[in-house]
Amino acid sequence: MNQTIFVLGDSVAAPRTDEELPMAGWGQKIKDLVVGPIEVANYARSAMTSRKYFTERFPAMLNRMRRGDVVLIGFGTVDRVIQDGTRYVPVPEYKELLRLFTRHIHEEGGVPVLVTPCARYAFSASGEVLHTLGEHPRAMQEVAAELGVPVIDLTSRTMELWAQIGPTRLRQYFCWTDPGEHPQRSDGIIDSTHFNHTGAFEVARMVVAALCDLHILDKRDVDGAALMAPPVLPPVSGEFTVQSPESALHYTEPSGEGPAIAKPAAGGLAGPMVKLSGTAAPGTDYLLFFEEGQYIGGTGVGGNGQWAWRRSVNWEAGEHVLHCVGLRADGCSPVVEHRFSVMTEVSPPRVTAPAEGAFAGPRPRFAGKVQPGATKVVLMEDGLLIGATGVDANGDWAFTHAHRWHPGAHTVEAIALFSTAESEPAVRNFKVVGVPETSPIRTFGASRHDCGEVCEHRPFTGDW
Repeated sequence: MNQTIFVLGDSVAAPRTDEELPMAGWGQKIKDLVVGPIEVANYARSAMTSRKYFTERFPAMLNRMRRGDVVLIGFGTVDRVIQDGTRYVPVPEYKELLRLFTRHIHEEGGVPVLVTPCARYAFSASGEVLHTLGEHPRAMQEVAAELGVPVIDLTSRTMELWAQIGPTRLRQYFCWTDPGEHPQRSDGIIDSTHFNHTGAFEVARMVVAALCDLHILDKRDVDGAALMAPPVLPPVSGEFTVQSPESALHYTEPSGEGPAIAKPAAGGLAGPMVKLSGTAAPGTDYLLFFEEGQYIGGTGVGGNGQWAWRRSVNWEAGEHVLHCVGLRADGCSPVVEHRFSVMTEVSPPRVTAPAEGAFAGPRPRFAGKVQPGATKVVLMEDGLLIGATGVDANGDWAFTHAHRWHPGAHTVEAIALFSTAESEPAVRNFKVVGVPETSPIRTFGASRHDCGEVCEHRPFTGDW
């Protein structure tokens, strides 16, 4: 009987069509590495969290799965997005969902394999690979150890490979192109999460090799030559092949107009992975960026004059003075200076209400203040996201939950956000005064029978 490898997960593993080029998912590349009577069914889909997938797509996969099939469970990239309350899956819930996936598959005779999420294209200012996935990869490994199921640590494996490749080359693994570089991405694309076909294939090789190491696949089931070939070091990105770029800063007779930088705003605040964007005058083919006289990268310009650029490594905290020059057929544009500041860390928010140890009614109001630049505050209780609120121009924030709170003691953590950075939690303990669920008061106003069209009893309508 043929064996099937099922791939469950989000957009990083999901199959991509030719219309989505150059993007590719690592799940679609597994079929290029297996031989014999093995089928690959890629059930991964974009924007899927473990929570959303469990109820929306998992039943269909279980109906198709047969005894002995392998199921790769790869969630965590989207689950980690604490900035979006509709997607964020807290670690306790994430772990329980992984247990449920695993148990259902095992009970039906399948072979569950947990797969931690891939590292993003993110490097510190000094060139070290950054871990951007929080506690979710560790949580997945804990579930694997708890249940005794195999796990593939793609997070560590990809971080190690990214470190070998380095920031000036890794772009060639990701869906990241300059304007005009790819026929289907005329305006370019900057994506530090999703792969192109080259990157997706290398990640698929890691997955299939790990399945062999775990003795889930036999060596006869795989293309040994393709699997064992060492990874080919991708070429240096085009922006780092510009010859003598610093000479553009000293061009004696500039021509045309200098490029305009719209984002980040002049004098504004940005995160360490900020994407710069703007327009360039007609006739400008390429832009060069400098800091303190040193070339730090460049990008092509789209046919409509639009451009976007992200540095290959993160910016350091503090004020930056950027200089930009446009390359033209008739020379170089004037040098444009642009100043902005980068914030890499966020201080915990100040909580002014409720007071520490205070008593509150069933609808407690939370309020406080954050440092300049922070844009959102999220509230957590027992590891679960219970609310989020924006911050006004003065740094003030406030939140009241739509539902009443249970009586008793509560501990809430408030976390400030800016860009991809999140603060340490500010902890607030308080007590809610209310009628307990078991109190007979809750039945005093209840009718003995269901109410009809005409009813004279007056049930209690207060707020418990």
